[in-house]
Amino acid sequence: MNLLAQVGSSRQAVTGAVTTAGFFLCEGLLGQHFNMVPNGAAEPQPGDLFLFPLASGGPGWWGAHAGIYCGDGEIIHLEGSAGMSPSGIVAKHGKSHLLRARGPAKVLRRKGGLDVAALQRRVRAAMEQPVEYDPIACNCIHFALALLGLGHLAGAMVSPALQ
Repeated sequence: MNLLAQVGSSRQAVTGAVTTAGFFLCEGLLGQHFNMVPNGAAEPQPGDLFLFPLASGGPGWWGAHAGIYCGDGEIIHLEGSAGMSPSGIVAKHGKSHLLRARGPAKVLRRKGGLDVAALQRRVRAAMEQPVEYDPIACNCIHFALALLGLGHLAGAMVSPALQ
């Protein structure tokens, strides 16, 4: 890898890490783009952002796993694959399954509404193409924000087809 590619890759990693940390730590970012939905897990709408606590049991919601409610009881999310492969696993799971497996979810709804047809196109694209996973630069938060049309907040590594 040449020096220019290394610098570009390093910048993407830093941008990805800052985006992920900023998402969880900056209430201004969350408040600017999302509203908390009381009882949102009981009555979600397509495009609702589900944040599940990590299995590591870290403090608060820092580093939560993110997924997007698609409708019909399904949530789409990105997970890292086992081993050294950079490919991620895009999966749809039932909302009730994820709530049982991952615990209670915090639900956020994008302010200003959401183009559901555009969300459905992005979900289809995500299910039909490989998505690279990187825990810092292209993780479940970046994936979820891109599905919601907020890819500009997610950094540059998420596939343009999802934005």
